Amino acid sequence: MTTDISAPRQTELSGMMRHWEKSTTKFAEAFEQYIGRGPEMVPLTDAELREIIDACNTAVAPFGKSVSDERWISYMDVVRWSQSARHIKDMEAFKAVCILNCVTFVWDDMDPALHDFDAFFPELRKICEKYYSEEDARFALEGARAFITSDHMFRGSPIKEVLCTTSPEQYFRFRVTDVGVDFWMNMSYPIYRNAEFTEHAKTGLAARMTTRGLAIVNDFYSYDREVSLGQITNCFRLCDVSDQSDFERFFEDRLDDIIEDLRCIAAFDDITRDVLFDLVYGNFVWTTSNKRYKAAVNNVNSRIQ
Repeated sequence: MTTDISAPRQTELSGMMRHWEKSTTKFAEAFEQYIGRGPEMVPLTDAELREIIDACNTAVAPFGKSVSDERWISYMDVVRWSQSARHIKDMEAFKAVCILNCVTFVWDDMDPALHDFDAFFPELRKICEKYYSEEDARFALEGARAFITSDHMFRGSPIKEVLCTTSPEQYFRFRVTDVGVDFWMNMSYPIYRNAEFTEHAKTGLAARMTTRGLAIVNDFYSYDREVSLGQITNCFRLCDVSDQSDFERFFEDRLDDIIEDLRCIAAFDDITRDVLFDLVYGNFVWTTSNKRYKAAVNNVNSRIQ
């Protein structure tokens, strides 16, 4: 496991890039201190990788858009880093999470004018029914429905503007659904076949315990891309990133939020603790190493139009 603390190369650092190395070091130190053991990337055979990519292409075919293997793999690697490799019991369910994660990434990256619920939702249902038991498919499908509906209906809405620009507390309430953490839990619990984690996932507690750790990291590294797209779903819009003291104050408060959550997660049962820790830490490893976050716009993060 490696964490790249060097900022992407630019002739002159601007936006969030000016804070990249120092903040990345602070994130890494916090995860090392409060989590310790780093995540492991889940291995996939060439055949499994091909199965997942082919299923993804089938699911998004109704949109009439071509998605490269490179982009699918970029999306997929967050699952491979963030699912707790040491506790996986069901690889079929793991493949389902890879597929659902990837195709909803496409939905998120897509111009909302192209969104077609009637065409897309049946494809999500097919994925869930193929890879999960009947009950687990129901939870995964509902999580997917809530996420894509939220993503579509809140784009440009006054509700979103109020929640994202009032305070960190309001912002993170919104992000439980908008960043897809509740969806992640509903599609992920079957992987582990663990009764306690299953209940924490179904009640929504697991999502709420990890939202800040996931969203703050995501927001930091996607800030420049989201600003370039005019998006307001980024907690760092609540501070002035061009003002060093204002940014540092805000960043330290958000880092304290993550540390508070990690201290609480440490008190959960052993499996739930490990799964939630690997999710938060794995997301950080993926984000700091993935091409998606290396430039404001590139071929794996550009708007699909």
